[in-house]
Amino acid sequence: RKLDLEDPEIRTPKGKGRTLAQVPSPRTPKSPGEKTRYDTSLGLLTKKFIRLLSESPDGVVDLNRAAEVLEVQKRRIYDITNVLEGIQLIRKKSKNNIQWMGTGIFEDVTVTAKQQVLRGELAELARTERTLDQFLQDCALQLRQLVDDEANQRLAYVTYQDLGTISSFQEQTVIAVKAPPETQLEVPDFSE
Repeated sequence: RKLDLEDPEIRTPKGKGRTLAQVPSPRTPKSPGEKTRYDTSLGLLTKKFIRLLSESPDGVVDLNRAAEVLEVQKRRIYDITNVLEGIQLIRKKSKNNIQWMGTGIFEDVTVTAKQQVLRGELAELARTERTLDQFLQDCALQLRQLVDDEANQRLAYVTYQDLGTISSFQEQTVIAVKAPPETQLEVPDFSE
């Protein structure tokens, strides 16, 4: 059976039989007062809602006021708050008030400037640390060279005052003996 669409008696219901050429573009409003599909998108509305939150000094927004400011139905605001509450970025403070719970809302210019200052300080601290590490290596090398030099070994000595400042030697008798490295010293026990 073949359907004859040319027959004037067969009509499609009003508004159902449009072709693509007859449907207006979603980006072009039909009249000056009408919003485009992009203007009413949930993504753009969420950005505007977050901006409202960021402008609030304590991070609390009245949902009725948000609906008025954003010029949308309260149902659209609820769609946004349900998602944000689900991912724990906001919480209900009271009946029509929500509060921001996240760490920050927008990367502000001041935040970026602070980050740059901190990065500069971090780089300076890293340079200072490398310089100090180099100084430590140089000092260790010079000390090793001083100790290994035979002429310096003959000059090395410890005074009585130096030994007296060592806390573990307090209240003890200390006897210093200069002897070759293989020398063994036996001290008898005073009780014997």
